[in-house]
Amino acid sequence: MAVEQVATDITRTYRVCSFGARWYCRLYHRARIEGLEHLPRDGRVLLAANHTTWLDILLLGGFVPRHVAFVARDTLAQWGWLRWTMEQCRAILIKRGAGDRGAVREMVAHLEAEDCVAIFPEGTRSRDGSLQEIKGGVLMAAKLGAAPIVPVGIQGGHRAWGRGMTLPLPRKLVVRFGAPIPSNDPQAVEKLSAALRALSGQG
Repeated sequence: MAVEQVATDITRTYRVCSFGARWYCRLYHRARIEGLEHLPRDGRVLLAANHTTWLDILLLGGFVPRHVAFVARDTLAQWGWLRWTMEQCRAILIKRGAGDRGAVREMVAHLEAEDCVAIFPEGTRSRDGSLQEIKGGVLMAAKLGAAPIVPVGIQGGHRAWGRGMTLPLPRKLVVRFGAPIPSNDPQAVEKLSAALRALSGQG
């Protein structure tokens, strides 16, 4: 699959956002990070995390010790300042509710450039904190990009700033990284779902 070259450098904007996110989560949410040794410090890797709050992005961007290219829905780019920030942070925009081949190609391009890509495979935030169905795009991108999938379980997000909440509350957040799952594993989706449940405290 031919892909175009993409920018994967760590910009000044990304560094500032990462620094601010890290200290905000540490001080306000007493964030605890576990299992970071499972994350390769270089080379291609796809992070797959459960999604219950906008704080998930701050947690991964703030505590993963390398550049993270987030996959985000394109509707977020309707605000000019946020579009600029996402562009500066090398985010990958995807059309919600559609099989966006362009976004998959861009994810693969980042992986082939030895970047770290983060995706929320449920596709949208959970309303009650429980894990939803895993979409197929995560496995497709990982296979095409020949990248391992590192599951990331985030616990406490829906209590800190869940859907329907106006402002975040000072609830404790825990982030757990699991062992990588080979993308060519025939049971990769099942193993990812089980890992996300266990890491986020759901089983």
